[in-house]
Amino acid sequence: MEYQYVSTTRSGHVQRGTMKAPSADVVRKHLERQQLLPISINEKKSDRYNLMHSVGRAASFSISLLDRVIFTRHLSIMLRSGLSLTEALDVLRDQAQAKKMKVIVQAVRDDVANGKTLAASMEKYPKVFSGLVVGMVRVGEASGTLERNLDYVATQLEQDYELRRKVKSAMIYPVIVLSATAGLGSVLSVFILPKLVRLFDSFRMELPFLTRMFMNFANFLVDYGWYVFGGALVIAAGITFFSRTEFSKPLLHGLALKLPILGRLTMNLNLARLTRALGILLKSGVPITESITITTRVINNVHYKRQLQEAAAVLQQGRSLASALSNTKYIPLMASKMIGVGEKSGKLEESLSYLANFYEEDVNNVTKNLSTALEPILLVVIGVVLGFLAVAIISPIYQFT
Repeated sequence: MEYQYVSTTRSGHVQRGTMKAPSADVVRKHLERQQLLPISINEKKSDRYNLMHSVGRAASFSISLLDRVIFTRHLSIMLRSGLSLTEALDVLRDQAQAKKMKVIVQAVRDDVANGKTLAASMEKYPKVFSGLVVGMVRVGEASGTLERNLDYVATQLEQDYELRRKVKSAMIYPVIVLSATAGLGSVLSVFILPKLVRLFDSFRMELPFLTRMFMNFANFLVDYGWYVFGGALVIAAGITFFSRTEFSKPLLHGLALKLPILGRLTMNLNLARLTRALGILLKSGVPITESITITTRVINNVHYKRQLQEAAAVLQQGRSLASALSNTKYIPLMASKMIGVGEKSGKLEESLSYLANFYEEDVNNVTKNLSTALEPILLVVIGVVLGFLAVAIISPIYQFT
């Protein structure tokens, strides 16, 4: 191996250099024989190693949650079966379907092979391995329960994946229906209605108000359609950029909690994630203050993050978790009461697990009924749009006859 070193002479002059040696101790002894005082000795990384890690950091922005679930679950299974950590990472790298995941697993494997812990290697890729994953792995490596902790993490990621999948599938139907309605209205306004209008103009008919309104809209789309499309893209990009700024998050996250159906869904999603992560961390032996700190990295909503940060400060004053979480509108009274019972009975992990199951089931019920609840509203919207179009087209025909 090749090492880079920084040392000083007796007069204080700094010297830098590289040296090939089997270990850093050999380099240190060589410098001491040269009457040099070693300041730092680090293994020199190859260009391939540096390239692999830079590519890995860039690729981490597009790794799916499913790839992370598979990685964690399979790593837990292979470690339980007796494979070494580097062997398990080699297998995971070879079986990864996504090329970007292969790059990241290879980078993690290189770090582990060079003596770093798995947690320290994962910590370089926060977009792939969340604070919960890194924290659980770090505790597992320190306590010798890495396989069990990885199993807990895999279960948490699987449940998180299922929740996201159910929410997305529930939103597909309304999006498709509204998009189809908007597309049908645009086609009728731009292609069908103008031909009829030209026919009626040849008979010098005065068109009804509704027909003229739709015709003006169609002419506007024909003349300025590209400007409308470009403006819509600019507005969408502006909204996306604004939603990612720290200034907008309290406003948008608070609005998401207040909307009629989405508010309940958002609250229960955050509560399910909060209680599940906190329960798993406590079950693994992580101290409660550290567990709350790690859980704040798992929660996306800034209001729940703030509440957990305040709870951590209250816990350091010697108060209970239930009292720290009771004075907020974002934690229901039932949840704080059950946490208090769990603290008094010494079964806090079980209480948090029960709450996580309860809120996940509620999210499941809401997503199942979301399409049913939105169906009447969508039918009314479709009926109004198509009704106006039908009247706009049929009225001049009726007037002509």
